Amino acid sequence: MPLCKLCKQDRELQESHFLPAAVYAQLRDPAQQNPNPVLITSQISLSTSKQITDRVLCDECEQRFSRLGETWVLANMARPEGFPIQEALAATAPIAANESFAYYSSAAISTIKMDALVYFALSIFWRASAHRWRNVSGFMEGIDLGPFEEPIRCFLLGDRFPADTVILVSCWPTRDVVPAAYTPRRGRAPGYHCFNFLIPGLEFKLLVGRQIPEILRAMCSHASADKLIFCAMLVVSDTTEAFTKLATTSRVSKGLQGITK
Repeated sequence: MPLCKLCKQDRELQESHFLPAAVYAQLRDPAQQNPNPVLITSQISLSTSKQITDRVLCDECEQRFSRLGETWVLANMARPEGFPIQEALAATAPIAANESFAYYSSAAISTIKMDALVYFALSIFWRASAHRWRNVSGFMEGIDLGPFEEPIRCFLLGDRFPADTVILVSCWPTRDVVPAAYTPRRGRAPGYHCFNFLIPGLEFKLLVGRQIPEILRAMCSHASADKLIFCAMLVVSDTTEAFTKLATTSRVSKGLQGITK
């Protein structure tokens, strides 16, 4: 029997999702003749119901992911019926703000569960590094967490938060949230490693390395006393950059051409 990649036990593996199924559901557009989400890879763009799955985790670990992160995060991300996290921030005075950036104390907002947000984020980053996933174009590039993959796996099983690791949780800054998501990708950072991913209304950034600047360490959504959560226009530019980069090589399928004309 194959090993579960999280607990490393010989157990029956489930059909695990890379991004949770509830994320895909929020990307559907019922107004279109084909309501399925538009998937953009570096090779092709098409509308599809196919999700990124593989046999990776046992049922116990799947339930752990759901209980400690996914259930709360997916219920509170941006949805057509509302965006509870953004609404909670709008009703709260930020610690500091300017026209493009604000940050808040999630520790002072009882309706925001930062532990769930952090756990969910690290579970997705770990999945991107621990397994080679396939989409409609074949094997995905994924990310490589190197020596940080194992401490993150241990954290997901209940160990302490990994050293030299910073997680930054950001909320979409405008009321009109773009219904989009992308899997973890590598960003640019001097002397350390940076990765980010997006689900509707929420961006997560992971920084790892000994040379993370102290100012960024102090902003960690897990380690800071205020459990900081951010609301920044940078989330919009990060999203634009991610999809613009894919669009430079992605071929639009005939079916999608028909939808977008």
